[in-house]
Amino acid sequence: MRFRPDQRPSKWGATAAVVDRQRAEDVVACLSALQGTPFDAVVRLSDLTEIKGYRYVLLQVSLDFNHPHFPRIADTLDELGGSEFQLIVVETPEGAVYLIVDKHNLPDEEMRPDHPLLRRLADWLGRAMASGG
Repeated sequence: MRFRPDQRPSKWGATAAVVDRQRAEDVVACLSALQGTPFDAVVRLSDLTEIKGYRYVLLQVSLDFNHPHFPRIADTLDELGGSEFQLIVVETPEGAVYLIVDKHNLPDEEMRPDHPLLRRLADWLGRAMASGG
């Protein structure tokens, strides 16, 4: 599965990556199998939900401290409160699947999808996913 970094705006958080011509279930299965990802653990928090042609799954992920690029994101994770965060997997009607770092990882008063901490985490994650882990 080939992930590409992506920074398109989202009302749900900061977009990290996109996979073309895939289904949300297949992307979740790939992430859960930890094939070429920077994750130590992936836990499904919701069932697949479909609204207006878009399909969503919410995941709780934790990053692997031993990942070679982990030091680059450690300070941002410290500001966010840890290496676990929520990731939204969104399948569009066109057949693309986006990984979005959920804005609910932030304190309520700062819950903006364009928050700099979310953007830094999403940019790091997009590059890590694109490089195959």
